[in-house]
Amino acid sequence: MELQHSSETSGNPSHSKNGAQTKSAPRPQSKPAADLYDFFNRCLEDFPFQIHIHDWTGADYSLGRGQAHWYGEPLNITIKTSEAAQVLLSGNSLGFLEKFLEGDVDLSGNLYCLSEITPHVQAKLTPMQIFFALIQHSLFQSKSRAKVNVKSHYDIPQEALNLYLDQKYMSYSCGMFEDPSHYDRQELIRVGVGENDQFDSLEKSMWRKFKDAIDYIDPADGETVLDVGCGYSGQLAVALENFPKAKIVGWTHSSNQAREGRKMLAPFSSNTWEIHEGDYREETRVFDHITSTGMISHVGPRGLVPYVKEVRKRIKLGGRYVHHALMRPHCDLPHDFYVSYVFHKKYVWPGFHWFTVGTHVTALENNGFEVQRLVNLSAHYGKTTAAWYERMMAHKAEMIEALGEPTFRAWQIFLAGISGSFLNHGTHVYRLYCEAVPTSDYGFIRRRS
Repeated sequence: MELQHSSETSGNPSHSKNGAQTKSAPRPQSKPAADLYDFFNRCLEDFPFQIHIHDWTGADYSLGRGQAHWYGEPLNITIKTSEAAQVLLSGNSLGFLEKFLEGDVDLSGNLYCLSEITPHVQAKLTPMQIFFALIQHSLFQSKSRAKVNVKSHYDIPQEALNLYLDQKYMSYSCGMFEDPSHYDRQELIRVGVGENDQFDSLEKSMWRKFKDAIDYIDPADGETVLDVGCGYSGQLAVALENFPKAKIVGWTHSSNQAREGRKMLAPFSSNTWEIHEGDYREETRVFDHITSTGMISHVGPRGLVPYVKEVRKRIKLGGRYVHHALMRPHCDLPHDFYVSYVFHKKYVWPGFHWFTVGTHVTALENNGFEVQRLVNLSAHYGKTTAAWYERMMAHKAEMIEALGEPTFRAWQIFLAGISGSFLNHGTHVYRLYCEAVPTSDYGFIRRRS
């Protein structure tokens, strides 16, 4: 994918302007600074982008091939203590990230390339870290566990969320941009108003996502639509703007979202919408159609099939269902054998779990849905998370005041890292457009016309 370059890559003392390698900085004399130098040179000599290293002894050196990146700056890694270096050299990659949270390591500049580093340094978890991660995250998402997990991620101080989410819908999921391959830092930060923006704003991308879903649902007058994991109710608002005679119902575990969502929907007739704070499994009615944008990440490693079965119970035969989910590519190992997943679960997003697109399709087809269309939105989500990151960094002082510095640093790694992961195919997001079909004990049986 071609990306718009906002500026030339910054100068690198060990590379020429065209990226060709030149003589590197001298090797430090003291241990473990010399061992750290050897480690970085061994692992990152062929890294595509620029990395600048500064350590506690005053040593400075640069690595990588200097390939152009849309961000236009190198990744700067400052290791302030020999203890932090020893953690990295011991192979404890998770512990090294935790040193960043503690302030013994600083990361600045192009954090978007963090997701590219993992295969170069062969970042792994220790056996004990894997053991505790598997124990902690292998359980089914009960209603009580889901409530705790969702609130810990989405009920961070509202003041912080207001600074980096889109300012129209406060949507916490993938937008749909006019051009997901064009990156411009100022445009990512620039706040729009939504549908009528004359530039490719984050706000307009969220409107386009919600409009796309409700256009597929296309509810007739009087028909009901359930939005599972409704967030701040952007989907409900766009649905009512376009289908004012439908009835839209949303469920969320988040107190922030339920409170702010009711404010967003206040201009609409009160008999056309409902927002409930709680678990969607508390709903007992059957709806004409259902939407769900990103909520599936919260169902846990054993929860996908039970989730799909519950959704099928809540939708009428022939109803349309939008199934929008973060997904992972096929991997030989479970989620919790990877440093990035364990870090995010521990410090940012407890309880999340991603499945492959094939697993999603199988779960849907085996439990009463026909997948009519499937769209990969990974490039769009990469640009979405980049916009969140740039807006967050533009309000760094306010974010630290609201979250505290360790949490702010964790969100830096999460948002910048996952943005890069969407672009290098390490993380996916798909939107599946489905129809509820007849079922039997042997799977679905299509009704003949």
